[in-house]
Amino acid sequence: MTQPVPTRSKVYRGRLTDSTIWDSFALRDDDVFVVTPPKSGTTWTQAIVLMLIHGRPGMDKVLDQISPWLDCGFRDTVARAATLSAQDHRRCIKSHTPFDGIAYDPACTYFAVYRHPLDVHFSMRRFALSMNVDLINDRFPDDVSEGFRMYLDDRSRDGGNDDMTLDSVVYHYRSFRRWAHLPNVHLLHYADLKRDLRGQVLRIAEILGYRHPDALVDAIVEGARFDTMKRNAREIVQAPGDTLDEAVSFFASGTNNKWEGRLSPEQVARYDRRVRELLPEEDLRWLEWGSAS
Repeated sequence: MTQPVPTRSKVYRGRLTDSTIWDSFALRDDDVFVVTPPKSGTTWTQAIVLMLIHGRPGMDKVLDQISPWLDCGFRDTVARAATLSAQDHRRCIKSHTPFDGIAYDPACTYFAVYRHPLDVHFSMRRFALSMNVDLINDRFPDDVSEGFRMYLDDRSRDGGNDDMTLDSVVYHYRSFRRWAHLPNVHLLHYADLKRDLRGQVLRIAEILGYRHPDALVDAIVEGARFDTMKRNAREIVQAPGDTLDEAVSFFASGTNNKWEGRLSPEQVARYDRRVRELLPEEDLRWLEWGSAS
């Protein structure tokens, strides 16, 4: 009997996402996909993958040029697809779309990366308000408590991440978790990258089939450290009118527990109640803390 596999069953179109590009985008057998809710370790994982593919550190400096967000709704998706189609090396492709909205091929590799949902909210708040364009500022009002209430109580209109709600983060996780038994679907966690960067680099390398010399692995690990990537981001010269004030906005702070001192015990308790309505305890522990759960 043929085993079931993920299928693309939904279309996501909103302020941040336009998944219709998957209708015409041709996959290759060795493609690597990094698919996450926003602010969950996307750029970090892309940089590691690119350094492993190309066998040299510092690939984060050209990350946006060679590993674009394919289904970005506020950019030209056709042009981004063309950029990827012209590449003659192994491709690393970024998306924030749940698994039921992207193309699947058993010969490709999928990394789904997650982070504590409270950290996601506060990291996205800072990031959104640093942008030169107002895409989702209405989701992050000046009143931090109101923005947090919206995160907990509002429902994503289409299940995607364009509304940045707790239920959209959980939906994304569940869309990949149900397929984590497949040999080409791998779940990563931001907290594990923080705790054991070398171990996670070696894990990703093994999944991708790379056996680099120890010296190169050491250089890649050093290149993937948060401070190194933040320093590299400062060196990037961006075009006028770019969406971000500066590339370093991606690396404003790599800390966990961003909610400490910003949420009351009552607000944290409300989060605990709400997230347990969405996930069973075992899944919740992993979504929050990764392997340390």
